[in-house]
Parts: sequence; C-alpha cells; structure tokens
Amino acid sequence: MFILSILLIAFGLLVAFMGVKLFRLLLPIIGLVTGAMAGFIGTQAVFGTGVVATSIAVLVAILLGLLLAILSYAFSEVAVIVCIAMLGAAAFAFMGEAVGLNQDGFLVFLLALAGAILAGAAAVYGRLSLAIVMAFTSFSGIAYVLAGTFLLVGGITLDDLNQNGVGGSVVSVVHQSFLWLLVWVGASLLALQVQARSLFDQYVSSTFE
Repeated sequence: MFILSILLIAFGLLVAFMGVKLFRLLLPIIGLVTGAMAGFIGTQAVFGTGVVATSIAVLVAILLGLLLAILSYAFSEVAVIVCIAMLGAAAFAFMGEAVGLNQDGFLVFLLALAGAILAGAAAVYGRLSLAIVMAFTSFSGIAYVLAGTFLLVGGITLDDLNQNGVGGSVVSVVHQSFLWLLVWVGASLLALQVQARSLFDQYVSSTFE
C-alpha cells in the first residue's frame, strides 16, 4: 500500500505540474480510457444493467476505446477536442448522479451528451482547448496526489479505489471536510499557474531565439 501511495502521489504531481506538456503523449491512453468509460456508461444508461446489456456495454466500451485510441494517435488535434468532449460528458454525468438522478439512466445520458456538446464547442469555437487541458490536468493531478495521501494516512482504502476510482474516493473524503476542498482547489490553482508560467516561458524563449 505504501508503494501504491507513493506512485499515486508521484503520478499526480507529474500530471498536475506538467500535464499540458505530457497530454499529447498520453492522448492514446486517455482516448482508450475515456472511450471505454463513455461507451460502457452510455450503453448501460440506455439498455440497463442486465446480463445481456452489460455484455453489450463491455463490447461497446472496448470498441469505442480502441477507436478513440487509434484516432488519438493519428489525429492529435482532433483527439484533443474529442477528449475534452468526453471529459465534459463525464463531468455532467457525474453531476447528474451527484444530485440524485442516477435512477433515471436516460436522463443522465442526456446530461452527458449535453456536456460533450458544450465542452466540444468551447474547445473548437472558444479556442479554449489549451486552457481546458491545463485545468483538467491540474485538478485531476492533485486528485491523484490526495488519493495517494489519503491511502497513506488511512482516509481511503484499496476497496474504495476499486469501487469508486480515484475521483470518487477523493470526493467522498472532501465531502466530509471543507478544508480538504480548499486544499484541492488551492493546490490545483497553483499547479495551473505553474503550467501556464512554463508555457509562457517556453513561448518567450522560442520567440527570441
């Protein structure tokens, strides 16, 4: 457990402070994971959670995940927009479940679809791809750092990570203490500032060389 905690913290720090630079390298993996999650959740939302429906959801998840992984490798610019749309879908679906809409799977699916459209439109027309990537990597990286910390000090367990994932496990602890929410937000904003400063310095250096 100690080794896993250290790995989570190290990975989280890497993503939080260097996420935007690593994002394109990680695109195929992100495409695989987000595609699989979106395919599984979306299919179950429409067809339910029965044995047949679950089998279909797994198949759709594998196919969509592989498709997005290949597209991410071949078309990195498009992949950034697609991944941002998927992140928007996941965020809206999570909010829907958080307010108690998890009993109506189709409604959650519609929320996820709306999130994908809004996030994708913001990335394309608002030219916010870079800002969204920096914000996402900053907040998700710090989430991994917190997950490793909570696992180390006993705030969460391996079962929590298996059942709820990193985000869900961290959120469950944050809900119990407003202080941890401030830590998460504050550290994420600091990481965001570091990423933005790094890109600015890189831009200045390349401009005046």
